Amino acid sequence: MKLTIIDKYIAKELLVACLSVLFILLIIVLSTELVHLLKWVSQGVIPVSALLAFISNSLLEFTVVLIPLSMLMGILIAFGRLYRDSEMAAIMSAGIGPIQWYRPLLMIAIPSTILVLVLMLFVRPMITQQRAQIFAEIQSKAEVDTLLVGQFNRASKGGGVLFLESADQDSKKIENVFFQQHDEGKNHVDLATTTSSFYNEEGRRYMMMHDGTHYVGAAGEAEFKIVKYKDYGIHIVKKQVVADLTEKSKSIVQLWYSDIPKDQAELQWRFALPIATIIVAFMALPLSHTDPRSGRYGKLAAALILYLLYSNFLGVGKTWIVQQKVPLWVGTWWVHLIAIVFTFYLLKRSGYLIGMRIGGSAGNNKGEQSGS
Repeated sequence: MKLTIIDKYIAKELLVACLSVLFILLIIVLSTELVHLLKWVSQGVIPVSALLAFISNSLLEFTVVLIPLSMLMGILIAFGRLYRDSEMAAIMSAGIGPIQWYRPLLMIAIPSTILVLVLMLFVRPMITQQRAQIFAEIQSKAEVDTLLVGQFNRASKGGGVLFLESADQDSKKIENVFFQQHDEGKNHVDLATTTSSFYNEEGRRYMMMHDGTHYVGAAGEAEFKIVKYKDYGIHIVKKQVVADLTEKSKSIVQLWYSDIPKDQAELQWRFALPIATIIVAFMALPLSHTDPRSGRYGKLAAALILYLLYSNFLGVGKTWIVQQKVPLWVGTWWVHLIAIVFTFYLLKRSGYLIGMRIGGSAGNNKGEQSGS
């Protein structure tokens, strides 16, 4: 099928609008995610070195989810501008009716649907698995490796507090250390000049505190002790943590042959978003029809409400599969069926299923004017 200049023009408008919406939505959600990750870094949950990996991981994950919404909003914005600027009226007066608008629409919708399908089937499981492995590596590291210099660090167990004033990158030593903890009902405080790591012959790791003072108890009590030492070692236990892999990280083959309800729900979910992408593309076409006086974003709010209902019902269908409230053959397909029926209703109501009715009537009027 040969593409006309109008097809290329409308396809370009749709592509620019969809990519612009996707870019803006990604900036919004990534900004929120970045604040959340920085909070984790400040609390010592994740190290600074893992920040970039988490951001890139979140970027790919959010892109998969936001493509259908970007498709819907992009089509509404692009066609809304054409209607507002009376370009659509000029196109229809040239004998080009709604049936021809499907070609540029499909030029954007079909590649987007294929992209979402590939991301859901292959890329998203890899992203989820990578994120779980990063968390496992962070948790398996000794707690001393995640300490932040220049601020108080609270231990996950025992309620101890550790402050590291400065670090020497050349000698890999930390200077001026404060360590406070409670043990057997007594307060223990260590003030050391430097610290370093030490491994004994058995491979056990110790945090060595040098030229320090150890205080036991509270000042003023009879049992208050002060002990000066040259070297004092604290054993560091290395944790062994296995990555927590869920159904989201399983391959499509594993999900296909699994009888677990969670796996069956995940299998249908991976096909749900690609199907929703192509459906919302057709749904957006009649919703984009606006009067030039009604504004460019006249039906944007209504379309967003419909999309939220659609996505929430998909979530309900997935939950029902997990809870075994519906048969597997029902699954989330009933949601798509309702969306398809509603889309056909909108298309028929707006005259997008009649073919060349608008374009033909415009051509007939033009011929009558020429004949007169």
